[in-house]
Amino acid sequence: RSPTVFEDVVKTICTTNCSWSATERMVGALVGHLGARAPGAPKEGVRGRAFPTPEAMAAADEDFYRSTVRAGYRGAYLRSLARLVADGRIDPEALAAADLTDDEVEAQLLALPGVGPYAAAHVMMMLGRYSRLILDSWTRPTYARLAGYRKVKDSTIARRWRRYGEFAGLAFWLYLTRGWVEENRKQG
Repeated sequence: RSPTVFEDVVKTICTTNCSWSATERMVGALVGHLGARAPGAPKEGVRGRAFPTPEAMAAADEDFYRSTVRAGYRGAYLRSLARLVADGRIDPEALAAADLTDDEVEAQLLALPGVGPYAAAHVMMMLGRYSRLILDSWTRPTYARLAGYRKVKDSTIARRWRRYGEFAGLAFWLYLTRGWVEENRKQG
């Protein structure tokens, strides 16, 4: 979980349809070029830099997102999201409010530039809302392998986890990542 919902949304958009190394490159470029530098921090790189503000991201031009961040189609979404937040037209931090239902949070997330069902479910999990399944290019085949399927439909996955209700997404995630604990034990 990031310190702000805005940061969680930006980082999640940077995970869509790409490798983890591409996500790290994009986020690193945003932080390294737009993030405020702490006193005494190196002038170059990401060390000692904060995640950029919506205002800093909104002020960056298309070429920055294309050539420096190399965000591809995500660049337009990142700029648009940053402008909406910087101008006060949307407040992603309000999505953390306890009085909103999961359906309301999901609808508001899906209305944001660059946020589809995967990104909405991912951000919701970061907000402690566990009802949605994070279905993407890693979770689908991982579930199929663990459950003994060659290939599996999203509807089949959803049906399997529906019984967990408001915790379906968390139960699904824990099932998918249970092997990570054992791997860490072996490495540590």
